[in-house]
Amino acid sequence: MNSLASDLIKQMAVPPDAFTGRTALITGGARGIGEATAHLLSRLGADLIIADILPQGQSVADAIESQGGRARFIHCDLASVSEVLRLLEEAPRVFGPIDILMNNAMKMVVAPITEASLEDWENVVNVNLRAAYLTIHDLLPSMLERRRGVVVNMIAYEGSPLTAAYAATKVGSRSLVLTTAREVGADSGVAIYAFVPGAVDTPIIHETLAPGIASRIGLSTDEVISTILSQNPGYVGLVPLEHCTAALVYTLHHADEYHGQVADPFEPLSRYGIIQDPPVPEDLTVALGAEVALPQHLKQYLTSVNQQNRELEHRIELRTRELAEAHKLSEALLLNVLPAPIAERLKLSRAIIADYFEDVTVLFADIVNFTPMSARLTPHRVVEILDAVFTTFDGIAERHGLEKIKTIGDCYMMVGGLPEAMPGHADAVARAALDIQNALASMSQDQDVPLSVRIGMHTGSVVAGVIGRHKFIYDLWGDTVNTASRMESHGVANKIQCTREVVETLDHRYLFESRGEIDVKGKGLMHTYFLVRSRDREARAT
Repeated sequence: MNSLASDLIKQMAVPPDAFTGRTALITGGARGIGEATAHLLSRLGADLIIADILPQGQSVADAIESQGGRARFIHCDLASVSEVLRLLEEAPRVFGPIDILMNNAMKMVVAPITEASLEDWENVVNVNLRAAYLTIHDLLPSMLERRRGVVVNMIAYEGSPLTAAYAATKVGSRSLVLTTAREVGADSGVAIYAFVPGAVDTPIIHETLAPGIASRIGLSTDEVISTILSQNPGYVGLVPLEHCTAALVYTLHHADEYHGQVADPFEPLSRYGIIQDPPVPEDLTVALGAEVALPQHLKQYLTSVNQQNRELEHRIELRTRELAEAHKLSEALLLNVLPAPIAERLKLSRAIIADYFEDVTVLFADIVNFTPMSARLTPHRVVEILDAVFTTFDGIAERHGLEKIKTIGDCYMMVGGLPEAMPGHADAVARAALDIQNALASMSQDQDVPLSVRIGMHTGSVVAGVIGRHKFIYDLWGDTVNTASRMESHGVANKIQCTREVVETLDHRYLFESRGEIDVKGKGLMHTYFLVRSRDREARAT
């Protein structure tokens, strides 16, 4: 497999690790499209299981392994039920559950229907259709249970002359996957579709199909290929194997877009500018009689406007749904980082956001002695405890209409009165502080660890704004922030230390206990107070 398919798949924006961690089972993977697809999927990270009656399948697996991939060959006569059942028993034991099933195996007999033997007919039916049914029947339940899987049946064009059994089984294979796709629905996590490759430059074209037709109609093999088989949209001759393979792998990567449909290589190749579909001059059509009128039928099949419209509508619907989900997720993530009014302003303009607020209340809450305690715990346990604590604090902030600003290690910062003015912000922050005290006392028992909190509060003016261009943060600056932080750091475990400004604002509604003067770093001597409880509680008690 040369690098052309890899270059094309890059051009079609399929990431280099698109199939990492996935296992693909390809029947008929020893030659042609199956072999080429195995190589390309391996380059994109997939593990490959190649099932074929041809011993060359081992060489394909060896080549993939020599290039650093993982592949296994399972010799299997797909015409035999017992052999197929053995394959289905062995395959999941190689690399784990099968994520991609590509029914590519084919058997072709080129002869008029009146001359094909019953044995020929049975062999073609068994390989092309019954084996596909058995593999889907066996592997689909596991895919549905895991909500992860792709099934693609390789099919052919209806009405191909001299290949009645082959064409009939491929039509049956198409019907099998389309019916199954309807059964499982569009939201099962499993995508099921058919893929019609066109006339591809593969060994079976040169060794079986073209010579078989040539012997019946009196043309040379080359003439059959150039006039009858080489009628592919966008190509003068046969479809290059690498082009077909890249397009097929593209559909596997976007399988949910093709669920319940018939895909072909021409649509994605054309969409990415790899081919163009020029008009076919009438004088190029070779009048060989109705019995070999494959080109016109091929043209009609591939250019079916209704089919293309249905596929396009389905893809648009899926992409629109994905875009809406992505937008919803990005909105949620943005609101996890920024207050809603600030997020809206940021979406409307990239100008610097900086605001001055005359009157807000800032709170810092720190988990006492958490750093030495965390040294005795596993990393997972440390994060688990902090996640539980800060999630509780988030709920308290939201309940009181406050804005969480950030966490710094085991310290939590919230503010009342911004980004939009809020009457009674000091009262809301005081209630939140008391709720934090009560919640942490309860969580200490629930988490089975000693948890206590030191809280500091101050009321005053701040500057608030957004900094950063790639990783945003909404933050506060000013003496009010520094003072509130000092109230916490110079505080006492399980106490809420406040400044005189907080007391003057809330004295009529809350009970405070004077701590007296303390030496505050960077501030000097300050008279501070402990918030004890709400006077509402005292009034209710009387």
